[in-house]
Amino acid sequence: MRITGGVARGRQIRAPRGSRVRPTADKVRGAIFNILAARGEIEGLRVLDLFAGSGALGLDALSRGAAQAIFVDRSRESCRVTWQNVERSGFTDRAKIRCLPLPEGLRRLSDLAPFGGVFIDPPYRRGLSQTVMDSLAASDLLLVGAWMVVEHAAEEELAERYVGLCRRDSRRYGSTAISLYTKEEP
Repeated sequence: MRITGGVARGRQIRAPRGSRVRPTADKVRGAIFNILAARGEIEGLRVLDLFAGSGALGLDALSRGAAQAIFVDRSRESCRVTWQNVERSGFTDRAKIRCLPLPEGLRRLSDLAPFGGVFIDPPYRRGLSQTVMDSLAASDLLLVGAWMVVEHAAEEELAERYVGLCRRDSRRYGSTAISLYTKEEP
């Protein structure tokens, strides 16, 4: 696995061992960042990478100009490997790692908020996408206009709207889908 674009393009990153982590495929990651870049929605933002796994999404955001990335995963092994990837990529001054269960742990991120972008890549088919979106919608973690990219199983249906969050785009890549939401004015 490699960072797909920006100043650290091509730098190798590794995933935690075992089958519990399903890293975002390079093709899907590239598509996510093409969508965001076309809208000028990465540069200078503080982003949140939830269910970080290897940290690939947050690292790609940092490589493409995000001001800061906060990586969150409940697994100590994922947090350890993500930090190694941060170090290997040269972004230690712009990254923080939090080992927290999700969505409960979102409450403990308010000292790092507000965020302009959020990557949500939970284990598929467990209803976590819906739960995290509901929790984000009810929180004060997001700036108005912030985006959320949710990676989910293609057959998993997400709502068009959550309180204050509206889907702007949805795409399918084989068995994986991505949905892009934006936080609206209250």
